[in-house]
Amino acid sequence: MSETIIATPTDKPIITFTRTFKAPRALVWKAYTEREHVARWWGPRSIGPIEILEHDFKPGGSWRYVQDVRDVGQVTFFGRFIEIDAPESYVNTFGFEGPFGSTEGNEGRETQRFEDLGETTLYTGTSHFDDFASRDAVVASGMESGAREQIEQFANYVLEMEQ
Repeated sequence: MSETIIATPTDKPIITFTRTFKAPRALVWKAYTEREHVARWWGPRSIGPIEILEHDFKPGGSWRYVQDVRDVGQVTFFGRFIEIDAPESYVNTFGFEGPFGSTEGNEGRETQRFEDLGETTLYTGTSHFDDFASRDAVVASGMESGAREQIEQFANYVLEMEQ
C-alpha cells in the first residue's frame, strides 16, 4: 500500500496530503464524495465515532459531521462545497466547533484532487491558510496523526469496496 505524504512548504501557507490509492478514480471519487461512504471512513476512529448530520455534495451545499472525541466531548466539523469538477476535484471550506474550534464564517479552504492513473488514483488534498502562523498552529496541534489515520481508513475502505 502507498504511504501518505504530508508536506508543509516553506514558501506557501498550505499543508498538502498525498497518497496513491489502489483503485480506479471513479471508485475513489464515489467513496470520497457520497454520504453513505463518507460515514464509513471520515474522522480518525481512534478518538471516537462520527455521525454525518448533513452532506449536500453540490456547489453551495453544506456539510456537518459530529465526532464524539474521547476526553473532550462532541466536536462538530462543518463547511460548504464551493466548486465541484467531477471526478477530478472539488473545493470546500472547513471549520470546527468545540473546545478549540473556529466559528461559522471563519472556515479554512481545502482542495481535493484525484488524478486518474488507470488502476490507481493519485490523491492530493491541500489545506489553504491565510498565513504561516495559522498553518503552523494547525500543524502544532498534532493533526498529522489524525490525518494519517483517516487517510489509511479511506484506503482500507476503498479496498473493501472493490471486493
